[in-house]
Amino acid sequence: MKFLSLPVKNLRSHRIRSTLTSLGIAVALGGMLALVGLSRGIERNWLMFLEGKGTHLLGTRKGAVDGLTAALDERLGERIRSVPGIAQVTPGLGDLADLETGEMAYLLGWPLDDDIWQTLQITEGRIPGRSEPEGVVVGETLARHLAKRPGDSIQLSGRDFRIVGVARQPSVLEDRAVMMPMAAMQRLLGREGMVSAFHIRFRHPDRAAETGGIQSQLAAMFPQMSFVETSEVARDALVLRLLRAIVWSSSTIAMGMAFMAVLNTLLMSVSERTREIGLLCAIGWRPSRIVAMVMLDGLVVSACGAAAGIGMGLACLRWIARHPRLGGLFQPEVTAGLVLEGAFMAMLVGLLAGLYPAWRATRLNPMDLLRSE
Repeated sequence: MKFLSLPVKNLRSHRIRSTLTSLGIAVALGGMLALVGLSRGIERNWLMFLEGKGTHLLGTRKGAVDGLTAALDERLGERIRSVPGIAQVTPGLGDLADLETGEMAYLLGWPLDDDIWQTLQITEGRIPGRSEPEGVVVGETLARHLAKRPGDSIQLSGRDFRIVGVARQPSVLEDRAVMMPMAAMQRLLGREGMVSAFHIRFRHPDRAAETGGIQSQLAAMFPQMSFVETSEVARDALVLRLLRAIVWSSSTIAMGMAFMAVLNTLLMSVSERTREIGLLCAIGWRPSRIVAMVMLDGLVVSACGAAAGIGMGLACLRWIARHPRLGGLFQPEVTAGLVLEGAFMAMLVGLLAGLYPAWRATRLNPMDLLRSE
């Protein structure tokens, strides 16, 4: 009998047990891919949003768990702007809102006369003018889902706003957002004079020493605030750090449970195949070959589970991206590297889980094995 055919024969003889074990690995791996893909997607889209706005430094309230609801005095922007080397400071206000259709959308507010409006890629209509203090621009994807065009109205928190433009944006944060003048959004939320963050642009962003000095000066002037470079915002955001911790903790627990399932399956397999192992030892199989056979069983089970888990994870992320409510908040990101990393972890689980059963199989006396039934 060929060596590689033994694991297949063993799995076929215990189809239900092998299937359930592979399913456990699949669920663990699929869940890990889905969670990590969502986490990375949120980070990437937040970074795309800031880079699209030309933000070099983001000023937020220190220790704020939720950046959208963090409150800062709008007048701080003038003091920040007075620091030498800063070209522009844009106060921004953000929140989430349920629309009349039941979908969820971002609300983004900026001063009506700020240049940040020019970063929008308007495909229909225009940006709000001074005579339209309550005019709004809607992201293209959101407009398509709501079947809205310039001239239509949209209801936010019980109030009607007039759509004056539709914008196509690379970040899902804006493509599923409603963008409005700051004053109108402050009145809508009852947060007059308050903002969520300040978007800061340097005069010379390529001068690292100068920008580092500006960041240190701002930190000294405003101890109640945190100033983070755009490239570091996603890494340092408290909510995203908590999300990453939850993702990897959940993934570790799931993989630990998969490890125990494979270990149990292989231990049962060894105990049920004592006579077969005895015969193999009697015909001259070395202990290393017995170890390889048992561990190969674990690898085959894990490989089947990994293949199914990758399919489950990708299908879950595809469903989330297309969901009318969730798709507006999340744009998952899955790379080939992440898939390979997940597959490697699943195979490693099978390999490690096979060590003890394989060692146990080699510790038994061949004559005792042949006498067992």
